[in-house]
Amino acid sequence: MEYLRRRLVEEALREGYNLTSEAISILESQQNPLETLRYIIKYLRTSRPEVIIVDSSHLREVGLKVVDAGYAVSDIVIEKAPLEEWIPKIEVDERSLRHYRIKGEIDEFQNYFKNRYMKIKSILEKRGEHFSRIIDLLKNPRGSEATLAVILLEKIEKEQSIMLRVEDDTGTARLMAPKRDLELAKKAERLVVDQVFGVRVSKIDNTFIVRDVFMPDVPIKWRNVDEESIPEVYIALISDLHIGSKKFRRDLWENFLDWLSNSRDPEVKRLRYLVVAGDIVDGVGVFPKQEKELEHTSITQQIEEAAGLFSEIPKEIKLIISVGNHDPVVRALPQPPLPDKHRKKLEKDREYIFVGNPAYIKVENRSLLVYHGQSLDDIIQYLPNISYSMLEREIKNVLETLIQCRHLAPIYGENTLILPTQEDLLVIEDIPDILHTGHVHVAYTGNYREVVLVNSGTWQEQTSYQREVGLEPTVGTVVLLNLKTLSAKLKKFM
Repeated sequence: MEYLRRRLVEEALREGYNLTSEAISILESQQNPLETLRYIIKYLRTSRPEVIIVDSSHLREVGLKVVDAGYAVSDIVIEKAPLEEWIPKIEVDERSLRHYRIKGEIDEFQNYFKNRYMKIKSILEKRGEHFSRIIDLLKNPRGSEATLAVILLEKIEKEQSIMLRVEDDTGTARLMAPKRDLELAKKAERLVVDQVFGVRVSKIDNTFIVRDVFMPDVPIKWRNVDEESIPEVYIALISDLHIGSKKFRRDLWENFLDWLSNSRDPEVKRLRYLVVAGDIVDGVGVFPKQEKELEHTSITQQIEEAAGLFSEIPKEIKLIISVGNHDPVVRALPQPPLPDKHRKKLEKDREYIFVGNPAYIKVENRSLLVYHGQSLDDIIQYLPNISYSMLEREIKNVLETLIQCRHLAPIYGENTLILPTQEDLLVIEDIPDILHTGHVHVAYTGNYREVVLVNSGTWQEQTSYQREVGLEPTVGTVVLLNLKTLSAKLKKFM
């Protein structure tokens, strides 16, 4: 409430008014405090131009009934948005709500990769492919051909070829992809270690020559949803606020809040959902010497600040909160939702839906896969000709790689911490209408084979690390998406 109180005082001062303590208390109890204050100021400016100090008597004049102990109910009728009879429809996959634990035994890692392999092999088989086994391939005569479903263990680039060491559930093999086939070489270059893919090979002498490589991917046309049954409502997608950082752009966030409360844009009048894809706060101890970059040096302070910021979002907007690597949860994927002690601080002033990372959600019969995006760092470092300095134009290829691999974190054991759970929950089994990521602080929206791809930018100015690697963040950006048409646009609040 301290944040709301400060915003009320600042808003009044900006318009040339002072508020008494009693007036502030009454305004705080309103459903839309800032909107109510603006209505009162508009009234006073036209009907009582001599007033510069606003007290409870002025609030009574414009229809606020003052009740005991400073609480109030309002007779003011604020213009309502469309969809007055609208009822929200949200379904969360219960796997996105669990807290996963492991014992750290070797069997867990073996079972994890076996589950990953079998899940993605099943996706490949739905394309009508019939796969041979490596153990049988090794026995095949020279000149024979076979199609395999394999995991990439190692990739070595040579002058004339790309060597692939692969594995299935029966054994390992070494394959050679000749570079003279330019299209094949391009496909092989884009393979990342630990991913599951399909490969066609020929046995020439004792060498297995790659003839083609194919990804699990998604069909070009796959969607089968009755769009007529979906209301024309909007969902706003954001991430990476990093509240608590000295570089958090509170001013841009306040511009966003003003837009939510006061804009006459058609999108805002139909905006009913807001999804945050993690890194709500900047955290503590996330990287060395982080304390030098923090405005608030405790998680409690950061969460309380977040509670104030979120409390001003209009209550008719359903707020869905996921987590990222800076938030106070286990850092290994899959991450659980925020713990109860932090939820309680946030829930003092409004309702939330808390989910883990990743989270599989259905909103108005549209499937939304929310993933903070930790593995994007690995993809950027592994793919050829991609770096942080060119991410603004290459983020499209990075996100498409996740869909093509049908896995949110195909590379294991690099920068991204992954729990070897019994089921690999990072496999993209069901194709989502929308993939919403964050983490890399570069805003983007586009389409790939009917999947809407979103990276939602940030609310934090460029950090020293980002400056070193040449990354230019997209600050103060919201992705607005029409759930009926799936058309999306970037809106900047600079």
